[in-house]
Amino acid sequence: MKQYLIIIVIAITAIMLECPAGYAAKDTKSLCTSAAAKFKTNNFRGAIEDYTKAIEQNPKDSYAYLHRGIVKGTECDALGAIADYNKAIELDPKNSFAYSNRGIEIAKKGDYAGAISDYSIAIKLNPKYVIAYNNRGNAKTAIGDFSGAIEDYTKAIELTQNYGVAYTNRGTAKGHLGDKDGALADYKKAAKLNEPDSKQWLSSRGYSFE
Repeated sequence: MKQYLIIIVIAITAIMLECPAGYAAKDTKSLCTSAAAKFKTNNFRGAIEDYTKAIEQNPKDSYAYLHRGIVKGTECDALGAIADYNKAIELDPKNSFAYSNRGIEIAKKGDYAGAISDYSIAIKLNPKYVIAYNNRGNAKTAIGDFSGAIEDYTKAIELTQNYGVAYTNRGTAKGHLGDKDGALADYKKAAKLNEPDSKQWLSSRGYSFE
């Protein structure tokens, strides 16, 4: 499954790209708004430049660091993204988004234990952080902890019942444990939710989506 592509896309769309009142200083709000608009049109270089200017104007603007990290991650600059998330966490230690997104970049570098730690902190800060549960499940799957992964995917599904990606990922973990019926049921559920990887898996093996 294309887990890392999935989690990156989810993480990007999960965070508000508009600059909320009170989150960035007034003198940087226009720059953050401009950066968000450029990001939406895939002008990643321009977005980074605007967030950088915002940081220069207000070095304690955790919002700008967080969102510049998102753009850098999209540009496959994992080290740059991690550095920005580190700074965002330093400025705002209770920012669950920063921990979760840093976990994504750390996982891309193969440090699954570090990623699990970050996802766990994000979940502690926000027990209803659905994406963090799914992503922690992905990291656990990567290290062969399929039972732990299933627990995380199940929690994500409990919080968001129509979370097709989590059904697909849970089906994969169940398959690794030899639970073929459970895996098939999850893939079918994901396919009904229009999740493409499950549809492809079922079609390639001659299963219907019913």
